[in-house]
Amino acid sequence: MKDKETSSIKATSQTARPYPSTPRPMSQTPKTGPRFFPPNTLPQDEESMEEQYSFLPDPPSSPSSTPDTPTPIHCEICVTKPQNDLSVFQEFKVVQSNMSSVDNAVPSDLKSSIHAPGNAMVDQPMGAPPSPPIPTRAQTAEEDSILAHLALAEANRSILSQNGVNHRTVLPQFTPTPIGGFPHVHMAHSVQIFDHLDNKVLLAWFQVEHPKFLVRVFDHSAKDIAEKTAIIAEHICASIATIADYVHQETPPIRVSPPQPQGGRGSKDFPIGFLVHKVPEETRNLIVNQRIWSSPDITFEALPFNCSQPPELLFCLSGFTTSDTDLVRKAVADVWSHEDHRHEIDDIFSQCGFQDDELVYKATRELIKSIQVELLDFKITGGLSVPRFNIFATSPTTDAKTWTTLRGFLHLLEYPTGLEGCGTATALFPCQLCHSLAHPHGLCPFLLVPQWNGPKINNRGTTSSARQSGRSRGGRPGRNM
Repeated sequence: MKDKETSSIKATSQTARPYPSTPRPMSQTPKTGPRFFPPNTLPQDEESMEEQYSFLPDPPSSPSSTPDTPTPIHCEICVTKPQNDLSVFQEFKVVQSNMSSVDNAVPSDLKSSIHAPGNAMVDQPMGAPPSPPIPTRAQTAEEDSILAHLALAEANRSILSQNGVNHRTVLPQFTPTPIGGFPHVHMAHSVQIFDHLDNKVLLAWFQVEHPKFLVRVFDHSAKDIAEKTAIIAEHICASIATIADYVHQETPPIRVSPPQPQGGRGSKDFPIGFLVHKVPEETRNLIVNQRIWSSPDITFEALPFNCSQPPELLFCLSGFTTSDTDLVRKAVADVWSHEDHRHEIDDIFSQCGFQDDELVYKATRELIKSIQVELLDFKITGGLSVPRFNIFATSPTTDAKTWTTLRGFLHLLEYPTGLEGCGTATALFPCQLCHSLAHPHGLCPFLLVPQWNGPKINNRGTTSSARQSGRSRGGRPGRNM
């Protein structure tokens, strides 16, 4: 009975799908019967067979090969590698387009990688048309916020590296630029470096071609410069040559032209600026941008050869009994904003090209908003504090005459307070170290610069004697009032 059932299954199978009549090679054993086809495993009709193999692409056809009659086991599918025709990749792309939500979370730039699955550019023939691009996924608000913060963090790292101690100055001979830059040197006017210079020398400097720049030497008075012109010029030339060799290995000889006073050596006033020329432009830009160059041999400030913005330092106030800079700033702003004083300021600005009244009012408002106050902690004998305040403001115009007239008017005003006294303008104290008008030599901010190679407060006899004239309890130098 068992043999009959087996024969019956075999007959049914052969009736539904007869084997091909062509002989098979001896190396392949026919796989027939219940041993290879257990019950309920063979398809019953043509539709079930097509559904079972619907996920596979049609096998490539070759004109030289004899077509095989479909059988339950198609060995050619397992052995023969399908050709790289377009239909295979199109079918593969359709499968990739139905990825799960987890796959869709991969960023679009990874999908374009050559290692990503489904990239038709790896095996696509040159003659085949390009596959349609995969649509990119829109970024969420959280992702945009993260990317924005990463960009800001990268910018901050760049800023910190540029403002660090070793930025710009990598030469060990010079003081590195501190964080925030070197202190500012305040002058009486924007072209003070040309003061007392002989007119013929000035015209000769005008005719020198760019690139060129000016140098003001630290810790040397005008008389010292007149007596030691050649030595100072040689030190400047050697320092600039060191910087130029760092930028350019083979630099042509650099020229340093010393100043000459108006009226000759018998003059009472001497200029303090030197002209540097015959210097490569890249070297000039590096030196002027850093501005302060300090070595054990010489310290100087590099300035561009032009007329800069009017100085911000207006005057110094004394007479207050407080050290509160906010209170002093309010007192100055109230005086400038007074109706009579404001009208006078408007009239001054109207004479320098501000034809429209609205522009004049705006210039006055910007002037008052730009007020800044700096405390100078003066000490007298016994360590008593006598505070003074530098008043700064940004000029809304570059007209030298207008700025001079405005500063003269503001200098004459009084600045009263309710309880802390009344401030009046006092004389400025030029620093013998850096030539700034904003502080005496005992309060020079360059002395606090890390790794400062420049002049110290006890390098000169005059400086030492002034230092001994007044000192605070904490040891900070002062000035005898």
